Amino acid sequence: MKSLTDPALLALLKQDNDEAFNEIYARYWDVVYAIACKKLNNREEAKDVVHDLFMVIWMKRHTLKITTTFIGYIYIILKNKLTDLNRRQSLRIKHDDELLKVSGESDHSLFEQFASKDTAQHLQLEIQNMPVGMRKVFLMSREEELSINEIAGRLSISSQTVKNQITNALKRLKSKYPFH
Repeated sequence: MKSLTDPALLALLKQDNDEAFNEIYARYWDVVYAIACKKLNNREEAKDVVHDLFMVIWMKRHTLKITTTFIGYIYIILKNKLTDLNRRQSLRIKHDDELLKVSGESDHSLFEQFASKDTAQHLQLEIQNMPVGMRKVFLMSREEELSINEIAGRLSISSQTVKNQITNALKRLKSKYPFH
């Protein structure tokens, strides 16, 4: 396998050849990991990103259409993964700031409430238990960062309904998790 070219390995990969995947993994893991470490400055996050990248390659092995070099293709996946991770982290920070404003409490109090993974899981469960419309509006505003007017347009509802749904969702979360 070591003597095969990337296109030959990819052809075998499309035929579900585990050895071809293992060779691709061995051939490119170090370089991809080094780039991820440099960009993230966090080895554990870098390992997770690289693992996800190779999972994408395995999951899409039957439909891979590479128009550049294979390393170029890998770099594009890595760049997209890093962009997604950065966006999610920024969104988390934004949400924490919003919750701080809603709660009116100190950073320390908010940190203590959300430091526990258990609390975060309960919040996710509470969001999942919201009525479908409320959950959809709330997630569109928080995860997709859409404005009230954008949400109203996409869902064909009034802006006031969107505002009410977001307010009710925040009240619901605040009542379940009073930050005192």
